[in-house]
Amino acid sequence: MFFVNKLINARQYILNYRANKTIRDVQWSFLSLATSSLANLLLRMVLGKDLGPSGLGTYTLVFTIYLFGMQFAAFGFGAALTNYIATYKNEIYKTKEYISSGVIGSIISGTIIGILLYSSSEFISTNFFHIPEMVALLKITAICFPFIAIQKATTGTLNGFRKMNYFAMVNIFQNTCIFLISVFLVLFLKMGVRGAVIGFVVPTIVIGVFSLLFIRKSFFLPSKAVLSRVLKEITWFGFYVVLANSVGMINTQIDSLLVGRFMSETDVGYYATAVIIMQGITLLPSAVQTVTTPAMATYYGNREYSNIKKLVKSTMLKIFVIELIFLIFLTLFGKYIIMILFSEEFAPAYVPMLILSIGYILYAPWMSVGTIFACIGKVNLSFKLNGLCAILNTTLNLLFIPKFGLIGAASATTLSLIITFVINLHYIKKYTM
Repeated sequence: MFFVNKLINARQYILNYRANKTIRDVQWSFLSLATSSLANLLLRMVLGKDLGPSGLGTYTLVFTIYLFGMQFAAFGFGAALTNYIATYKNEIYKTKEYISSGVIGSIISGTIIGILLYSSSEFISTNFFHIPEMVALLKITAICFPFIAIQKATTGTLNGFRKMNYFAMVNIFQNTCIFLISVFLVLFLKMGVRGAVIGFVVPTIVIGVFSLLFIRKSFFLPSKAVLSRVLKEITWFGFYVVLANSVGMINTQIDSLLVGRFMSETDVGYYATAVIIMQGITLLPSAVQTVTTPAMATYYGNREYSNIKKLVKSTMLKIFVIELIFLIFLTLFGKYIIMILFSEEFAPAYVPMLILSIGYILYAPWMSVGTIFACIGKVNLSFKLNGLCAILNTTLNLLFIPKFGLIGAASATTLSLIITFVINLHYIKKYTM
């Protein structure tokens, strides 16, 4: 009986430890996400006030291209390493093979994307956006892509080992450095948009190199056979991750890029202001998703389908109520918020912001449980639906922006978000209710 009690106590201790670790991991993830969002908001406020709508618009276009390039530079190796390390974490030598090959592959893919952006910077700037001053800015941006890829491989490794404290530290340190260096270069050295771009390029390079310290004990030069085998495996995995992430980027960034294509950089600055404020709507559901994802996966694994249904209903309803209050607040005080955070010069952002908020208030509840299809074994369905919505979003923006300007961009995005919500809600009911 004594040994039975000891076994029961030991089992309970393990369960409590795992539960506490999950809570700590969620807290670190939320802290990382909140820091990123806050740093981005504060930086855009500073840049908006100092550079005006035109400067903020140019910066936004460059930074958006940076975000798109990041997806291809890392080529999903970070996500692949998270998956394979979590699977083989008890096989030390095998994890070292994945880590070493992943870092080498990341350097190669990041270098290729950097060269492509550097060589095409003139075409993108002058032929597509008609902003010649972007040429030099994109060339500066291209330099950091190999280091982005290294960082993604490192954070993917840390995530696989569930070292979320280190994972968060890397992201928090990077976002803090970007904010501080950018503010120093723009406000004190008066370097304008170039200073703002250098402000995110330099920390990206430094953090990319620094992050390798976290995995230095797991790195070695693999043989050609090992490198070829592992790279082939993680490249195929990463390919699908890149496709999914690219679709997600299109859904969230295509409107800003097409405003830059059909309108001026000043209009991009106005629109960027409205989008930045929308981050306040998406922050909470994004954080909640880090909690609902493992919960839904666990319920599905235990065949507790009724609990998935309850969790989805409860979460979406609560998020909707909170976002509705936020919408009312924006309607009443949104114009004053824009003028206080930025300046009166950004007042044209108010109407697009209100239009966007209507779409996001419905989309936010979906975001809080947005990984449900992956959790219930319907990954392909999630990719197909997101791809369909990305095509719809792009098409609507192409039709509306040339005719209706910023109102058209906001309306197209809002309409696509509403349709996305309705389609996903239909399939949620089909598979869980």
